[in-house]
Amino acid sequence: MNLHIRSDGSSKYNAEPDFKFVVIEKFISVENDFSLKESMMLNSYFFLKGLGQNDEKAFGLDKSDVVVEYVPLVYNAAQHLELKRSDNI
Repeated sequence: MNLHIRSDGSSKYNAEPDFKFVVIEKFISVENDFSLKESMMLNSYFFLKGLGQNDEKAFGLDKSDVVVEYVPLVYNAAQHLELKRSDNI
């Protein structure tokens, strides 16, 4: 799929395509409360994901046509902790 060559010749003056691809990448948010098993499983998932091929290369997209959005992954939200101010310095 060649996005930069147009049949009407308008690519001569405008080299940018009319659309972009949005790739949504997940990352573990700090607002999670995991058990040891869940933590190991998610860390191994993201480790294996890092070893694999990224989506731009897998689909053969040019980096100038791709926008990567990072979305926090909240699996098990941490419980609300009540904080108390101490007068001791």
